[in-house]
Amino acid sequence: MEGHRERLRKRFLRAGIKGFTDREALELLLTYAIHRKDTRSLSEELLGKFGSLKNILRQSPANLMTVKGTGESVATLLSLFSQLNALSETPAAKTKITGPDDVADFLKKRLGTLRKERFSAILLNSANTLLAEVDLEYGTVNRTQVYPRNLVEKVIAHGAAGVILVHNHPGGKTDPSLEDTALTRKLIKLAEDMDFKILDHFIVTDSDIVSLKAMGLFDR
Repeated sequence: MEGHRERLRKRFLRAGIKGFTDREALELLLTYAIHRKDTRSLSEELLGKFGSLKNILRQSPANLMTVKGTGESVATLLSLFSQLNALSETPAAKTKITGPDDVADFLKKRLGTLRKERFSAILLNSANTLLAEVDLEYGTVNRTQVYPRNLVEKVIAHGAAGVILVHNHPGGKTDPSLEDTALTRKLIKLAEDMDFKILDHFIVTDSDIVSLKAMGLFDR
């Protein structure tokens, strides 16, 4: 196994990260937290749950440690790497969300190709400027359980005035289920009581995105 690690390191030193798959890049990164064990199986477990290296690096240490074999050292390394990378990037202009096209561009790549359902929220201020995109729950290939308190906690933490709900359908169909509609209306009522607003709820696949508001499903 040491030979495989060494080959990955030499390849990186010779040509950089270009040409590495997500799994190979993650394998190499994990060798700095896991010194004498195979890192391939854990890389595959993490990618299986979160879908891509980019999504893995967006997780909190607590989320990462829900994957079997991911201990505190691994979670700390991945979180540290992600935060250092964010610090090194030049700040971009603040993103403004004004309609479905903006949401589509923002989320298709993030959620569309995942193999399991994920329920996320885009948090906006009163000027519809993006504050954060947060993951609320993870599910199976066709279902996810969403707890309203998780949304409320994120809204309060970020001081959000508006929320766009988003979840993916790994099967490729954008038709909202009865559960999707019922949950949306429940969260709309909750938002009214808590003094923020649910602006829309989008269902995303790898090739399409639909707005439940545009479909009239926000109507009572």
